[in-house]
Amino acid sequence: MCYSTQSGYGSKHRMRRTFPEFQIVLQPIVDLETETVYAYEALCRGPHGENYSELVKDFEPFEIPAFDKLAMARSLRLAAAMRLEQSGVKLAINLGPLMELRGKDAYYVVRLAKHYGLRADSLVLELSEGVRLDGNELARIVDLHRKAGVVIAIDDFGAGYAGLNVLARCAPDVVKIDRELIKGIASNRAKKTIVEAFSKVCRKMRVKLIAEGVETVEEYLTLRGFGIRYMQGFLFARPVGCEIPQVRYPRSEPKHFSRITRTELEWFRNAIRQ
Repeated sequence: MCYSTQSGYGSKHRMRRTFPEFQIVLQPIVDLETETVYAYEALCRGPHGENYSELVKDFEPFEIPAFDKLAMARSLRLAAAMRLEQSGVKLAINLGPLMELRGKDAYYVVRLAKHYGLRADSLVLELSEGVRLDGNELARIVDLHRKAGVVIAIDDFGAGYAGLNVLARCAPDVVKIDRELIKGIASNRAKKTIVEAFSKVCRKMRVKLIAEGVETVEEYLTLRGFGIRYMQGFLFARPVGCEIPQVRYPRSEPKHFSRITRTELEWFRNAIRQ
């Protein structure tokens, strides 16, 4: 079992004595041109499948950074145990809540990676578009990590109103399109237009674009049609803990041709005889 609890940290705000049980699960981000895994995103899951938001819903705001640090420690420890770095695969961690409350502590993950023997360039730090930091502070934190060699990603891009401003200000290495823009994209003209535009902008800026939340072959084919190379979602693998997820790479749907009519068949036979 990977589930366990952890005592909280002392605080003048009377930090809770224990955090809820949770484990770290990994979901692959795949490179569809090489059919390899680019990175594994580390996600929190409770014993009954609760996601991060559900796990921290009863937390006081001042308790969240301590929980985030614990989750980061477990994520990096798991990456070290599974030797992800040696296989050339990165570990992606979302820093949104931690940065929002304690921007000065965001560098903590780099120090922790060093503790577990991981290089900084094996990490992808996903910054939520909704992080409530002013532009200068966000740029400072991004610059701090980039100088250490960390890959910088903007998560949930397109979910808020500051997306293009954040993209211009941070000049990230990676952008992850919000899953709500991906869901049902095959039959939604507006979503197609928006995502295709994002794809062109990122290509022009030489930014890796990742489509997350891809669940159907139709979504996959639409996104591939826009030239999107990196994807993440249930179509490829569900998040799993304590092991490397098995990845499924979809194939293009076969073309269906109309049945040959009797007249066409007769014409074909006559042509052969001649």
